[in-house]
Amino acid sequence: MNGPRWLIRSALCPMLCAFALVGPAFGAEAPPPDTSPQAVEQNEPQDALIDDEAMTVLERMADTLAQAQRFTVTIRASYDVVQDTGEKITFGERRAVTLNRPDGLRVEAQESDGRRSLVTFDGKAISVFNADENVYGQIERAGTIDDAVRYLVQDLRVRLPLALLLVSTLPDELEQRLQALDYVERDTLTAVPTDHLAGRTEDIDFQIWIATEGPPLPQRVTITYKADEGEPQYRADFSDWNLNPDVQPAQLAFHPLDGAERIPVMVRVRRTAAGSSEGAPK
Repeated sequence: MNGPRWLIRSALCPMLCAFALVGPAFGAEAPPPDTSPQAVEQNEPQDALIDDEAMTVLERMADTLAQAQRFTVTIRASYDVVQDTGEKITFGERRAVTLNRPDGLRVEAQESDGRRSLVTFDGKAISVFNADENVYGQIERAGTIDDAVRYLVQDLRVRLPLALLLVSTLPDELEQRLQALDYVERDTLTAVPTDHLAGRTEDIDFQIWIATEGPPLPQRVTITYKADEGEPQYRADFSDWNLNPDVQPAQLAFHPLDGAERIPVMVRVRRTAAGSSEGAPK
């Protein structure tokens, strides 16, 4: 009998998540549009790839999430990791998200192998806790949830799936990066009836199912990373949405467990235009 095979469980950041809906430059300003006659002519067919009905549904969802002052949601997800052999192995995770604008966020996660982690932000500091090793990193970082999410993803490289759905700039992010969007069907087999949309950006293809009854909230997302080898997918189902939870500041504060060890946090160094460095170990 052959021995066990070592499977690669990479940091495929599910919606590198979220920003899978907008591409890798999440939070970055889009380049100024090319207004030359040639560019305008080339862009006309592109505009026709955005279905008006589908865009209306997507905009309603984006506005609802961006304007929500608080919400809680549970996300059950699975994602492919392409092995050296080309084989795709699927792993799973469950995340419980609590958001309280402008400066409160808590994301509790459990992987399919049992590993648990926690990310919190209280407007003053970002804390990342690994429960299985009982270690945590913490960085003082004042600001809003938008500021914290961008810092977590871009500088700390923390896996924060579907991060785009947490920021108040969601409508603008989608508008800037969508290349195509279609209305597929009214799906009656989901937990609640949904509008099923399919779209793409430069780097990903995605499908999203948005509730047609009550608030227009996402119920399911599927993302294909078409630029990655093997075109792996990320899939997520949303449940237990609450747009008016009773969230107390104490719930979002981080309190390390007894014996927890604080470890340094490595921050990606950025080079400024003048050649100086920004960022360092914390």
